[in-house]
Amino acid sequence: MAFLWLRLPKKRVVLAVVIALSICVLQMIQLLKPIPVGNSPYTRWLSIDPFSFLPIIFFILLPLIASIPAGTLLKNDVDSGLFAKVKLQSSLHKVMWSYIGIAFLTGFAIIALALLLNFAFYFTVLPNIKPDNLLNSNILLINQNTMLVSLYYAHPLLHVAISILFASAWAGLFSVFVTVTAIWIKNAFVAMSLGLVAQIVVLMLNSFIKLPNSVSYSPADFLHEMAPTNVSLAVTGIVTLLMLIYCIVVSQIGVKHLVP
Repeated sequence: MAFLWLRLPKKRVVLAVVIALSICVLQMIQLLKPIPVGNSPYTRWLSIDPFSFLPIIFFILLPLIASIPAGTLLKNDVDSGLFAKVKLQSSLHKVMWSYIGIAFLTGFAIIALALLLNFAFYFTVLPNIKPDNLLNSNILLINQNTMLVSLYYAHPLLHVAISILFASAWAGLFSVFVTVTAIWIKNAFVAMSLGLVAQIVVLMLNSFIKLPNSVSYSPADFLHEMAPTNVSLAVTGIVTLLMLIYCIVVSQIGVKHLVP
């Protein structure tokens, strides 16, 4: 189903990239101010920056940014009747998974690109110094707010790579979430905003329904390399698994829904 890639609205792809990169570039402006000695890319890049509100904005908007290019592609084709023609060329399941694959890959790629460019910028400007829990105590990176914290101090570049991959994978999942859910939504704008709405709802629930030790179950928190609140590897894994299950189950229901 390679031709489906040609269906991607180029303007939407550009818009998503521009939004993501704009936030990343604005966050880089902090380098215009004096940076304390001992800081490195691992203590200043977007996903770990504790001194700016921009990382919070980026990760809250992540579902929307990821969904702009292809999140509503399936819905649009179903509404226009193109989907009915496409499924004549292949099995319904294969067509459905083609749309899901495009949604995941575009969401993944856009967020990965933004985070990679942001980190690469800091990597070329700041000295490549391993973080030190005493020297860099000002960022307060500890077990409670960072997963795999021992890996961060031992192999910071690997920790960054895992962080980028994980955030990008969640971006892809959010785009898939929108793809499989939007089938039942009539309004195109509402459909595209489903991921953002879910993000905000979970954030609100996280404020009222607290887990022990105030561990966050919101992607807006645990997708940071260093979260603005307490996080847990187990809770993060469970939430990720639930998201995967939702996408798989709803996609199967969607297949049945799209059968005439």
